[in-house]
Amino acid sequence: MKAKILGSAQDGGVPHLRCSCDACQAAREDPNKQRYATALKVYDEEKGVNYLFDASPDIRFQLGDEFMDGIFISHGHLGHVTGLLYLGKESINSNMTDVYCSESAADFLKENYPYRLLVDRNNIVLNTFEENGHENLMGMKVDFVPVIHRYVPTDMHAFRIKTDDTNLFYMTDIDHWTDDAIKEVESADVAIIDGCFWSQEEIDRYERVPHPPIKESLEIFEDTDTDIIFTHINHTNPVLDPESEERKKVEEAGFRIAEEGMEIEL
Repeated sequence: MKAKILGSAQDGGVPHLRCSCDACQAAREDPNKQRYATALKVYDEEKGVNYLFDASPDIRFQLGDEFMDGIFISHGHLGHVTGLLYLGKESINSNMTDVYCSESAADFLKENYPYRLLVDRNNIVLNTFEENGHENLMGMKVDFVPVIHRYVPTDMHAFRIKTDDTNLFYMTDIDHWTDDAIKEVESADVAIIDGCFWSQEEIDRYERVPHPPIKESLEIFEDTDTDIIFTHINHTNPVLDPESEERKKVEEAGFRIAEEGMEIEL
């Protein structure tokens, strides 16, 4: 079983709409520098098993012709739920695809068009879990881990994905580090975590869209043995440039920056 990063950018992707920063301009000129919104695939080729973690607006580029056994939704923000719309009749018209989510996320999908049509037409089947619940699926156990993130329009969960050999913690969004979240990272073999910004000074509205800056996370986890990979990277983050001083600091500290196509053995 493997995990594969399908997207590594903040919800708006790279290039970002109406942005002319260096990273966005470079991505428009060179498709190899484009980044999709965060998404993770966990799969086993021998068993023919595929699960998707978060349905981004870039899902049609990320999945191609692959069939998904189920989709896990962390929360209801743009980059994590809008891809579900491609399961509707305007696109693949899927038949009863399992969607795993919290009660609040299920309520949002059932109560708001056009998502409600996916439920009414049996494109998706909602599988809800209680707080700190889990799913046992084809050789892996998925725990739903509540974390602090802005409640619009649902609560937020990270995922603890366990196989016989590996504990992978996948957390794309958090407002700030808590003791519980730190313990989750430290107890994992691999942690793919929120790396939206390099510093709080990066944008002029940080207090409205807080995420723990990478430079802060480097200090918090400098003594951990966990293989840490930063994802959900904003287009303003200098670590997007492989030659930047910020990227060098990340790599010299033993951490990694997520890239589309990166795989982790589970």
